[in-house]
Amino acid sequence: MDAPPPSLPLRFVTRNALAALPWFEVHDGEIVLSDPSVGPVIDMHTHYALPTWTGREADLSRETPDSNLLLGRCCAHHLDVRANQCFTPAELRALKRELLLGGLTGRGARGDHTAPNLARDMRSMNVVRSAVLAIDMAIPNRHPQETLRAARGRPEAVGYGSVHPRALRARERFEEQLHLGAAGIKLHPPNQLFRPDAGYAMRIYRWCGQARVPLIWHSGPAGIEPKIGQYFAQLRFYERPLRECPETTFILGHAGSLQHREAIALQRRYRNAWLEVSGLSLGQLREVLAEADPDRVVFGSDWPFYHPVLPLAKVLLLTAERPDLRRKVLHDNAARLLDSAGK
Repeated sequence: MDAPPPSLPLRFVTRNALAALPWFEVHDGEIVLSDPSVGPVIDMHTHYALPTWTGREADLSRETPDSNLLLGRCCAHHLDVRANQCFTPAELRALKRELLLGGLTGRGARGDHTAPNLARDMRSMNVVRSAVLAIDMAIPNRHPQETLRAARGRPEAVGYGSVHPRALRARERFEEQLHLGAAGIKLHPPNQLFRPDAGYAMRIYRWCGQARVPLIWHSGPAGIEPKIGQYFAQLRFYERPLRECPETTFILGHAGSLQHREAIALQRRYRNAWLEVSGLSLGQLREVLAEADPDRVVFGSDWPFYHPVLPLAKVLLLTAERPDLRRKVLHDNAARLLDSAGK
């Protein structure tokens, strides 16, 4: 995989500064994809407002002037580091405070992480469909149901449900979410505090295989979560499900995060393993595109943490001379995955 041309910058003082790259421009104060040759994009990793511990959920139908993303428009955007390393120490402290206080109160930036705001940011990058991922928490919550209901009325959104592996009436919750239109299931071992190879999680994987819907994990330690979360995300815990549930399609979200090489090895070893590349540094993404099976790699942004311009710029830089690979990663692989759900 070729390195990006040395004349192109990799570090930008603000989000709009990425307009220095040849594919983007700033229109009316917002960065947009301006090169029609890039074609349509599918984003396999987005969220509406993250869940709370109080049951107070944001109004997901509300549009506001600013999406108020967690890596804000005035923050530096670096392509040669992992996305979570773009935050300065002060910005990272503010992020953690926002996640904690917002989770406790339901207030803060979550109020801007809504369905129309996601759709607006996606249109700016020619994203034609987005997988919107719910996260079921250990305490009673309606986040999966609210996510699926909000996505169901929007043609650009594909809702993914979530069932906590230790939830009471887990099968009932799973079936309810399929009825609400879930095209897949999201599990987050660090946030839900479980090992991916736990017996109680294996049943959910088998249900997904029986229903022919994919399961997307958060995979790998990100380096900024608590130590217990880093433990649950270790890639060695993901192999048993891949091996024992060959009928289930698994998407390794963030392509293993800090353990991307282990994720590449799993994807090459198991035909039911896919890689989603949100959060990777340019160097990590280069290795994924060079070494993984290119037919099972999909694009993701992790909105509302990051604007889709950040990961999109990395893919465009690394596929400048490979239009076929670009189209696979940005659109065709995900289209095949989404269109096969439930069939």
